[in-house]
Amino acid sequence: MYKALYGLRQAPRAWNSKLDKSLRTLGFDRCSLEHAVYMRNQGKGNLIVGVYVDDLIITGECIQDIDKFKSQMKKLFSMSDLGLLSYYLGIEVCQNSQRITLNQSAYARKVLDKCGMKDCNPSQIPMEPRLKLSKESTSPPVDTTLYRSIVGSLRYLLHTRPNLAFSVGMVSRYMEKPTAEHMAAVKHILRYVKGTLNLGCVYEKNEGSLELIGYSDSDLAGDTNDRKSTSGLIFFLGSYPISWCSQKQKVVALSSCEASLPVQQCVKKRGWDDYWQIC
Repeated sequence: MYKALYGLRQAPRAWNSKLDKSLRTLGFDRCSLEHAVYMRNQGKGNLIVGVYVDDLIITGECIQDIDKFKSQMKKLFSMSDLGLLSYYLGIEVCQNSQRITLNQSAYARKVLDKCGMKDCNPSQIPMEPRLKLSKESTSPPVDTTLYRSIVGSLRYLLHTRPNLAFSVGMVSRYMEKPTAEHMAAVKHILRYVKGTLNLGCVYEKNEGSLELIGYSDSDLAGDTNDRKSTSGLIFFLGSYPISWCSQKQKVVALSSCEASLPVQQCVKKRGWDDYWQIC
């Protein structure tokens, strides 16, 4: 007896198992660092498939390999070909023969509208320089649910906005008991988003070799409550950003040298140690 894909507790697991098995029979290997990505090196080049539930993004070096894979999948599943990627999970994709641009301007507008700040005055910076926030703030408390909702929405913007990583990471630390001081910092970020709606990531066609370079930085005891440091890193393939993060460290560093160690450990965990350059 056939069951519906949606609505059953075991349906997501059963679907993922079925899709994984099908892709492996077609010669794909699951990426060890990102389980939603599958790769195959056959034909005239690499073929990469990104999976989100039952939606697939396909990219590769040869259009014939992509068309062949689509035909193979249509024999296994009832599928629809939506053509060239233009919008996916809130990310707008603009493609031509020379470049690919990623941004989340439509999603950002929805966030501003939800917060009642679509007509706010824009800001040129995401956070006041040298701003120090604390969990022991004496400002009056604000609606916790609203604060968490706004910060969660801002965190999703980080997929195409590395310039927001530090400021959004900072306000994310105060979700337990947010105050008016913390909300003011969040609204400052929203004002910056209003002034930079169309910013995103641009990847241009490059015929030459691309070098993978990583940049890192960290402060020392930047958190006023637990004296923990904050690490930041970003990786570029050529001049194009491909991975970035800003996060508070798990232990208290006793020196600036010790504060930089978690960044290097993160690089080793990602398997990029051979390409690392401290800049």
